[in-house]
Amino acid sequence: MLYALQLLPNLIWMLVPPANNVLTRNSSAYPVLNIIEGLFGVVTVILMVVLINKRDGTNSSIYLRLAGLSLAAYYISWIFYYNGLVAPWLLILGIAFMPPLYFFLTGLWMKNYVLLVPCTIFGLTHILITCMNYLRF
Repeated sequence: MLYALQLLPNLIWMLVPPANNVLTRNSSAYPVLNIIEGLFGVVTVILMVVLINKRDGTNSSIYLRLAGLSLAAYYISWIFYYNGLVAPWLLILGIAFMPPLYFFLTGLWMKNYVLLVPCTIFGLTHILITCMNYLRF
């Protein structure tokens, strides 16, 4: 369910794309980066869904609250995007950075520490690709 919450804006984007849909061009000119991003994104999702910590103990609610805030920021970013704001800061910080942060914080809350490594790699490549596409140096 935690993964599905993050997926909701992407499903809407696929079914009803916005008028100025610049994210369709958000892939790297370097195929290896696309492969790394895709592979570690899939591994992150699989580990999030399949690997459940069954040890006793309480989960710190701070991680769940922070994950909720990052998810809210992600949703708000999509609202801005659908309203025509396609600024690089929004695409990088709001749409590229928030999902990996959400997955990372959710992994901490679930005590799914194995998830943190592929999530970090996915996040770094996801952000790098977005920066390469939307920042002009």
